[in-house]
Amino acid sequence: RIDIFDNSNLFGDFSVSGMVVYINGKPDKNEYRKYKISFDKNDDYHMMQEVIYRRYQRALVDETKLPDLIIVDGGEIQIGATQEILNELNLNIKVVGLKKDDKHRTNILVDSNLNLTPLDMTSNLFHYLTRMQDEVHRFTINYHREIRSKGSIQSVLDNIEGIGTVRRKALIKKFGSITKMKDANINELTEILPDNIAVNLKKYLNEFKKDDSNENNWFN
Repeated sequence: RIDIFDNSNLFGDFSVSGMVVYINGKPDKNEYRKYKISFDKNDDYHMMQEVIYRRYQRALVDETKLPDLIIVDGGEIQIGATQEILNELNLNIKVVGLKKDDKHRTNILVDSNLNLTPLDMTSNLFHYLTRMQDEVHRFTINYHREIRSKGSIQSVLDNIEGIGTVRRKALIKKFGSITKMKDANINELTEILPDNIAVNLKKYLNEFKKDDSNENNWFN
């Protein structure tokens, strides 16, 4: 049994983690788990600690099966966070991380002793790990989108530092919808917002363009 974890957040908001499970080489979707992180900030170390603690503390209490291997999507930071929690829980489970290069391509396997093993990108192992990595990323991102879809235009704007009640009302009055706000250029946004806040809002809203859902499904 292999448990694989991935963390996802959007500019530090809507932080979630996902776990997928492979048993005897095949995904077991009944064992997949979603975790909404208790804090909203971009802190991968503590996100990793929270999800690892919740997963394995619960497993100890419920006496459910533990994995033979844990894979984390990341390198030394994620492994260190995972190992610290496992030590606190007195669990001896092997941990490895999938580390990416400067082009965001997975190319190194990191073990719990922080030894680095380059991955042959033509090998069966690399392709197997890539499929696992893609699966946990897909699962986690879908959960992230599900969490975001429960928001409203007001809650979206509340996630941007520097947008208070007055500016939020002005944006809603001027644009009326998330779609129109996303399509606005920086000059239009700076009619209401300072330059730096307008840029942050634009970056934030552009992330929603990656979704396949329409606006009515995102925001009620």
